[in-house]
Amino acid sequence: MLKRATVLLLGITLLGGCKKQEAASGNSAPVNSAGPQQGDPHAVSKPSRYTDVVVASVTPQYNDPPVADVGLSVEQAYAAIPHRRTVWVESDSTVPSEEKTYLKVMFQVLDQGVAVRVVGLQNYSNQQFDSANIDAEFDHLIAFVHTMPVPKTLVSYHNDILAGLNGQRAFFDEWKSQRDNFQFSRQVQNHPGVRNASNALRTAYGELMSKYPNESQTNKDAFFDYHCALDFI
Repeated sequence: MLKRATVLLLGITLLGGCKKQEAASGNSAPVNSAGPQQGDPHAVSKPSRYTDVVVASVTPQYNDPPVADVGLSVEQAYAAIPHRRTVWVESDSTVPSEEKTYLKVMFQVLDQGVAVRVVGLQNYSNQQFDSANIDAEFDHLIAFVHTMPVPKTLVSYHNDILAGLNGQRAFFDEWKSQRDNFQFSRQVQNHPGVRNASNALRTAYGELMSKYPNESQTNKDAFFDYHCALDFI
């Protein structure tokens, strides 16, 4: 059972724009939260473009993403936050075929990312920095996303997902290196990497809502849940 401090910390993760947006509407993109302040020594810059993204020129083949070895399933991770989990229904989607295949795999990546971040918060909040290799798990997901062929229409979205994963990895890396001296352990939402990741994930969600306005409400809810559950704030 999680210690009370951990439960309180996990509760923080859904406060803010993401939670409010879920209650307001499934059809509007979230408003970006503030980014890092100028001169912030902890700032994690969000690249506007990754030069090594593999843009698909023909119908690509996609592999399954790595499954996070953190001792918690995706379903258990969503339940631990807690957060609604809506699965995108590919057979009901209006998304073009090539983009549909890409999104199916990316949503699996996002689900695995949720499991990694939830276990990271659970373990690090209880000073268990070596029970699961959170840095390595994020590295596996980031490396996989870097190798994914990307439809031309989704390059910007792809870059935002990479920025989100990298921002969260930076947060956990700094926490592990500083341990008891980590100043953001009880104010997760103030860490620049977390803020940058949140901005990127919200932008990614908004882009899908803009590109695919004719998706069913279930699929729009899924768009929201994948990105919001990974978002800290």
